[in-house]
Amino acid sequence: MKTQQILSRKNFWIIALNSTASFVLAYLLAFYINQLLLIITASMFHIPVSFNWDKVWFHIEAYQWTHDMVTTIFSAGPVVNFLLGFISLGAFHIIKEEKSHLNIFFIWFSLIAFNFFFGNLLIGNLFTKGMGYVLQWMYLSDSARLVVALIGFFGLILTAVLLRRPVLFTANSYFNHLDEKNFPFFFSSQVIIPFISGSILSIVYFIPNVQFQERYSWIGLALILFLIFKNTSDREFIYFDSDETPSIIISKPLVVMAFLLYFSLRLLLNQPHHFF
Repeated sequence: MKTQQILSRKNFWIIALNSTASFVLAYLLAFYINQLLLIITASMFHIPVSFNWDKVWFHIEAYQWTHDMVTTIFSAGPVVNFLLGFISLGAFHIIKEEKSHLNIFFIWFSLIAFNFFFGNLLIGNLFTKGMGYVLQWMYLSDSARLVVALIGFFGLILTAVLLRRPVLFTANSYFNHLDEKNFPFFFSSQVIIPFISGSILSIVYFIPNVQFQERYSWIGLALILFLIFKNTSDREFIYFDSDETPSIIISKPLVVMAFLLYFSLRLLLNQPHHFF
């Protein structure tokens, strides 16, 4: 297939659609894993909770909170997501040689999960939200909290280093090789457009109650993707083992699943549900 046929406008938006669907699925999965852990850990302390599509309410008086409650409840979600991010990255390495659209889903989940953890250490710490509550209850000094914020910042940088090559390797679903000619096309359609559109869709999903995490989580992810792009500015050559050019087609399972979950979860969880 000629280069100009592969790098067409139609193929650009097909790749962007598949990757955006993967972003939405990965974001919803990471978000609701955190919500589920909030509910489960609260039940461990016999705290009644209510929840809807965007928030969990704890039916407990302020004076009843203890250090163990705060530490367990507000750190469980980010830590579990962090661990699942490594599992997702491992799953990517298992299937990376296959021409599968799942590889970009696993990469987006790893990126979002690591950002969920390190972004909480950085931004949540600064604004006392999420894991920032845990740090507040640890009565850390300003210097200690600054150190934690720096750990979060350098964690985001380390994420970019760890995932730079895997992000580039997702190109094997659509190309036989990645070079200076198709790199801008690939990175824009597979990464930049899905990141922008996925971030907008995630914010729209939570309207009218856009919480702290949804308002600011894109900042850490933007930093990671910028560092990945900056560190591949030399447009290194990557050749994939393939005898034929992969077909650039819409991944109907990914797109349909993202569409159904996006709207069904929003509708099903529109009213508060109670868990005692």
